[in-house]
Amino acid sequence: MVFINEGVGNGIITAPLLAALERSHPGQRYFMAPNIALEAEWVRSAFGMQGPSGTFPALWRRFSPIDREELWNFIDRNDVDLVVNLRMEFAEEDGNYFDFRSEAMKRGVECWDLHELGGPQRLPFGEQAARLLRAHDVPVDLNRSAWLADRRQARPGLTGCYVGASAAVKRWPTEDWSTLIAQLGDQGLKVEIAVGLAADEQVLAHRLSSEPGVTKTVHLHSLEALRDWIAGLDVLVSNDTLAVHLAAALGCPVVTLYLATDGDIWSPAAPPDVSRVVQSALALSCSHMKPNGTCRLYYTGCPAPCAAGVTPADVLIELNQLEWSRRQFSRQEVVE
Repeated sequence: MVFINEGVGNGIITAPLLAALERSHPGQRYFMAPNIALEAEWVRSAFGMQGPSGTFPALWRRFSPIDREELWNFIDRNDVDLVVNLRMEFAEEDGNYFDFRSEAMKRGVECWDLHELGGPQRLPFGEQAARLLRAHDVPVDLNRSAWLADRRQARPGLTGCYVGASAAVKRWPTEDWSTLIAQLGDQGLKVEIAVGLAADEQVLAHRLSSEPGVTKTVHLHSLEALRDWIAGLDVLVSNDTLAVHLAAALGCPVVTLYLATDGDIWSPAAPPDVSRVVQSALALSCSHMKPNGTCRLYYTGCPAPCAAGVTPADVLIELNQLEWSRRQFSRQEVVE
């Protein structure tokens, strides 16, 4: 059984890790919680993955006592002898998992988990998980970060702004997007904005759609629609969400706004000519920031003061750095 954090973005992050696990353990069945990214044929075919043999409820990832009997029944019924836990809180908040792991040892079920690395590390989550697998003799190569590059058809000068996010605390304020879009337009760039179908995201898109620099507003109805929109961009600016990890997989340069999360942990494992981080220092110093780089108040109505820690000027600096990195990379390719 493999446990990961909930969210489609985590499916994109873990796809190369699961592919490595399948290659290392050919013919072995494994089970996961449902994740539409890992169920998509185009994700699996990129790695030649079989994918999991079945699923279990997403909430089992918390190893809560109320789920424990059903979890053990599932393990016994499917002859599971290994649990790979790619989630990590930290010792003070992960007691349920530690209790499960102790019981697993007694029952002869092996457990691999990120706690083996010695506590939360400020490395991209994908790299942390890869280090865990390597420690158990599973060869993982993350150098092929743009594993969907064959789908990319960039239109020069087109900047995409993904202004949505599932959690309100991860959304940059409308006025900041408006300022950035105006400045990009002043540079002669075309700007498209995109959101998902959630009602509050639609409201945000409506407010920004009349900005002078916006040439198109995209309402994305599926994972494939998001993939194809990003594939056509020259560069993406996005809140910390699924779009960022799809961009890295496509090889689309992306600047990510980390307002309520730690960008050192939740950025893609991608080179600097592809991925740049704009980090809210307020978020890192907040008492609600957990050591694993996530906020305790995602869904509790926090007023998100950390968003003030990122300005349009910060984003423009990283966009310029991204362009410089891309030029340096291109020159290196020519020399080689």
